[in-house]
Amino acid sequence: MLLRFDGKSRLEVVANELLKNEDAWVKGRWRTAGERPDALDAMDNSRIPEADLFRRSSYKWAVKAALLQEFKTLSKSTVKAVLAEQNHSYTLARSVLQEIASKHWRSSISKFFSRWARRSDNETEKHSMITWTKIADGYSLPLLKATGDAELDGELHQTILTPLYNEHKAQQEAKDWEIAVQTNQEEAEKANALFECGCCFSATTFERIAECTASAHIICYKCISHSINEALFGQGWVRGIHHGQGLLRCMALSANDSCDGCIPQNATQRAVYQFKKGAHIFTRYESRLTEEALSRAQVPIIRCSVCSYAEAMDLYIPAGTLQYHLDSKHAFRTMFYMILALGSLSLLFPYMLLSCILSDPTIPPVASLFQNALTRLANIQQFPSRFRCRSPACSTLTCTNCSKPWRDPHTCFESEVVELRTTIEAARTAALKRTCPKCGLGFIKDSGCNKLTCVCGYIMCYVCRQGLGPMEGGEGYQHFCQHFRYEVGRCRECEKCDLYRAADEDALVKAAGLEAEKEWRERRGLANVKGHIEKADAFGRQETIEGKWTPQKVVDWWVRNVFTCSLRPH
Repeated sequence: MLLRFDGKSRLEVVANELLKNEDAWVKGRWRTAGERPDALDAMDNSRIPEADLFRRSSYKWAVKAALLQEFKTLSKSTVKAVLAEQNHSYTLARSVLQEIASKHWRSSISKFFSRWARRSDNETEKHSMITWTKIADGYSLPLLKATGDAELDGELHQTILTPLYNEHKAQQEAKDWEIAVQTNQEEAEKANALFECGCCFSATTFERIAECTASAHIICYKCISHSINEALFGQGWVRGIHHGQGLLRCMALSANDSCDGCIPQNATQRAVYQFKKGAHIFTRYESRLTEEALSRAQVPIIRCSVCSYAEAMDLYIPAGTLQYHLDSKHAFRTMFYMILALGSLSLLFPYMLLSCILSDPTIPPVASLFQNALTRLANIQQFPSRFRCRSPACSTLTCTNCSKPWRDPHTCFESEVVELRTTIEAARTAALKRTCPKCGLGFIKDSGCNKLTCVCGYIMCYVCRQGLGPMEGGEGYQHFCQHFRYEVGRCRECEKCDLYRAADEDALVKAAGLEAEKEWRERRGLANVKGHIEKADAFGRQETIEGKWTPQKVVDWWVRNVFTCSLRPH
């Protein structure tokens, strides 16, 4: 597509795609609200993560039976060992077994013949626990196979059937909507009941028009949607939005000057929702209106560090109960900022002169700036550090001091490098860890052969996790390759496991660490940040990135670094 544009136009096309489709193209580069990942969901210590709960016997039996039926090429002891490692979770154990089965020689043969077979775009459609039943009009209905356990049935329905149903429902609604719009247009043309848009002068049905509040100009939904997109992703925000009312201006073309009316908010919402990604675009439109209203109000607010939710700091502090003093704990920093303020006095006098001459609310008096800054300092230091976002789409627990996700016990401004290193080390350890399916003991092989014996007497292969003891019907050392080799490498005569040579553990550990680091950076919105990332939250990230420095914010920043407040003793 970009080949049709010149160099300058390509930049505009790419920028518009990044802004309009951030979920697809800018994933992981900043934190967004939505379904919380397991790491953020686990911050709420009121409930234990589902993966760590004890499993019922009926659930374990049903999971084992389902996985043994699906992975027939793997031994029973291998499936049991993987289930023990993953706490008998069907979803987690299936992904590990798929990786093990992909290395089997039968999988190589099936992949060779499947190159000419018809491939499905959705891997979920080929799930072993789904059966497809044909219904009317050539459609097929996915149904779950019976597992014998209600908990496992619910898990399969949630992870497999629900996405399929939602996808099919969205596709069907889109087709029905197109048919309804086309039918309505044809019927309106026959009845001569079309209306002319005052902006693009196209003929539109009554259901797809809106009227402005001043002159009752008729505007079609397509023009309203284009105006909202231009305001958000182009240069039409100042000209196209009435900032006093927070509404979209009327864009009707008239012989006189432009219309002073606006499009009602409910009509704007209906218009935007009828086009692709309308809900996402309208949410961004409302968020930007809210940002402007809050910045003009100059009200002390507290923000969620994950989404755009904000609420006023309504903490009541009686007069005379606080005392302010210089921050003696950081004496050198306090002295540095005091010297910096003395050196900036030459800029303070022109500002004081302008604030006295001009009665502009954007240039408040210096005394008002310092009074507001001290009030906000008191709100910040006396306000509870644990903040829960009240947005239904977020509901995240964060810290008001360091803007990081809240975890008990919480330490503000904890080095993110330490947290990242801990995450990587845990993932590397888990990549080498094996769990005994008999007693549940976890262990890591340091040296020796791949025939491992647990303290409970269970014998297993370290490579494929298959049981080798007499109770499991294993082969013992016959499980491993017995052929002589003239050179180092895999045996060319059989596919058995090697007695001493395992998978490349260094590569396995490195891959696990890279995957854990990638997931961690996506959760923190630091996917493209290199080097020392612990400084990301320390210096007013939001103001620095967006460039929203105002005189009030400058004074707030200086007061926070010089003064501190405490409750006056009785």
